[in-house]
Amino acid sequence: MNRGRVANLLVCLLLTLLLFGLGRGAAHAQTKLTQPLHAGTIRITKAGSYFFGSNLTTPSTTFPFILVSASNVTINLNGFSMIGPGSAGTAVGIKASLPTVTGLTIVNGTITKIAGAALSLGGSSSVNGVQIIGNKGDGVDCTSSCLVTNNVITGNTGTGLNFSDATSGYQNNIISGNGATVVGGTQLGVSTNVCNGGTCP
Repeated sequence: MNRGRVANLLVCLLLTLLLFGLGRGAAHAQTKLTQPLHAGTIRITKAGSYFFGSNLTTPSTTFPFILVSASNVTINLNGFSMIGPGSAGTAVGIKASLPTVTGLTIVNGTITKIAGAALSLGGSSSVNGVQIIGNKGDGVDCTSSCLVTNNVITGNTGTGLNFSDATSGYQNNIISGNGATVVGGTQLGVSTNVCNGGTCP
């Protein structure tokens, strides 16, 4: 009888641990970003991981397409594109609510034809594996301590990489045909970036 009770207790304990683990996994699940109704702004208000399931478009020349008001957010473009109207304005593709939002990570996709800057990031943010092409403002704006690696940043009307100070770093990027190449920041490594077919400043 005692062995049966012990066995039942062990089974209950294992089930409890399994359910707890599943609950934790659900809490860390990714959230799919979808096309907003009425050409509105996608608002991210909680830390976590978000991803594209298709190309997303915005006709706005004024408002940001994705506005992030929480720190420690990752947006995986998942190989898809964010596509703006192609006309000039003040809209931003992905914008962190400054100055409090930090730790925004953008990876793996294309941002093109945005009416203003493609990305406007707060401190301690990163961009990796993104093609930032033909936007009507800067490619990447960052306040401080950003890391920008393995991107193609070309044909943007403004500055390709626009850092507010020297604490940000950039590495293994191809930067060409922008209104200006790089402002601020620090190149990591020797000749790891290509600017207009040559070495970066």
